[in-house]
Amino acid sequence: MLLFWYSFIFLFFALYLPTFNVGHMFTILDKKRYFEQLFRENYTRLYYYALSFLNDSELARDVVSNAFEAVWAGRDRLEFSSSLVPFVYRLVRNACLDELRHQKTTERFVAYMKEQPEAFDERELQEYELLIERIHHAVEELPVQTRNVFKMCFLEGKKYQEVGVEFGITVNTVKAHVMKALRLLREQFSGEDFILFFLCMKKRAEKR
Repeated sequence: MLLFWYSFIFLFFALYLPTFNVGHMFTILDKKRYFEQLFRENYTRLYYYALSFLNDSELARDVVSNAFEAVWAGRDRLEFSSSLVPFVYRLVRNACLDELRHQKTTERFVAYMKEQPEAFDERELQEYELLIERIHHAVEELPVQTRNVFKMCFLEGKKYQEVGVEFGITVNTVKAHVMKALRLLREQFSGEDFILFFLCMKKRAEKR
């Protein structure tokens, strides 16, 4: 599954990154250094932050690792500055909410957050709920064949060849549907919202 998601990252950013040039190369190097520092200085604190919600050390590590993976995947759409740290915390918190929702323990999570007002913002929670709705709506609004192919590839984690056999189409046609889906979804999600979209899609694929 990890290899599948690396393929997803490569495909998406190969489609939408600007043309590579020397100036862009320096930007990548700078962001790599910043990202490494961000990881070193915040991983442990983020781990305990996630652990306080989930009470599961392995799951907490997965949540934090997924958040950093999503940030690096979206590095060319994010501003690498001091504002990135609270954004990563928000990614982790939202991932915890999503996990607890999946476990049918959302009330416990909300109650916990309300006990810590400095960490809870009702408006942000509502925005997150709306984003989840937007994700479902955006996927369902894709053209029928494109939607079905996208779901099999990205929600069920099936290989292009398997999807091609299922629908009686070639691998190239499967890829064309995937690229079309990503293009249409890309028009609706940008910047931080796309990173949240990425995490939500990733978590759903991992649960399959």
